Amino acid sequence: MLSIVQGILGGISTVGLIIVSSSSSSEWVSRDIGLFQNAMTLGQLIGPPIGALAATTLGYRGAFITASALVFITLIFCFFYVKEFPSELRVPTGMKRPAINQKTLIAWGLCFSATVQLMFLPSVLPNVFRGFHMNESMAIKSAGLVVMLYTATAITGTFLLCRLAARVKIHRLIIKVGILGTIMQVLLSVCPGITSFVAIRMLQTAMIAAIMPLVFSSFSSDMDGRVLGFLNSGRFAGNAMGPMIGTFVLAFSNFNWLYLSIASLGLVAVVSYAFSFAGPSNAG
Repeated sequence: MLSIVQGILGGISTVGLIIVSSSSSSEWVSRDIGLFQNAMTLGQLIGPPIGALAATTLGYRGAFITASALVFITLIFCFFYVKEFPSELRVPTGMKRPAINQKTLIAWGLCFSATVQLMFLPSVLPNVFRGFHMNESMAIKSAGLVVMLYTATAITGTFLLCRLAARVKIHRLIIKVGILGTIMQVLLSVCPGITSFVAIRMLQTAMIAAIMPLVFSSFSSDMDGRVLGFLNSGRFAGNAMGPMIGTFVLAFSNFNWLYLSIASLGLVAVVSYAFSFAGPSNAG
């Protein structure tokens, strides 16, 4: 039951996306949504070690109570200080386009595939390091460090690319970043050692992590949040399916097939997005 409630609270990120997109100028909406996602990513990065520290010092009951109090304080803060955006900014009912159409579905697929590329590796990373002849104990310790490293580059890449989006055509930027990220995914299959593997993975996450806020910002005019909510569900689905795909494919094949399978998923999503969004009417 607590996990269900926690999952429902996780959906509040959609509300945050709507607030950020509605309160940002069209020039800086990509930057602001990127900052919003980076805040979530930072929380995911520091949450586990803080939780472990709280459980060690306060016990499990104390850790749960402390976390619940933090959530409660956050909700109270939002109740008093988060304001509704002006009603005149809402799109009139008669002018609304259908919430879910072909372009929205393709954008959802791109968000899903990008999240899968980010999330598939942690579940199999110790096995990857053992494949590079690292002993089991060191592989587990190194996996945690590497996840933190490429999460940091994901935050950096999101920040820089979302700022760049204010100066270039956003759909073309998404396509180029998606293609480069997919190429990096393929290169994981030919890495000769741990150093090159980690370096390529860090570069890949720096690009792939920026795709979601860039896609979200391209739909920021959807002020009622239907499309943003749908796109955000692609992130949730990718978070759930990434580790599952990683372990499932690896159970029936090897690491090279795993990397190429994830790359194929990303390539299909990027190519579909390119054909759908890169026309003259969508170049901005």
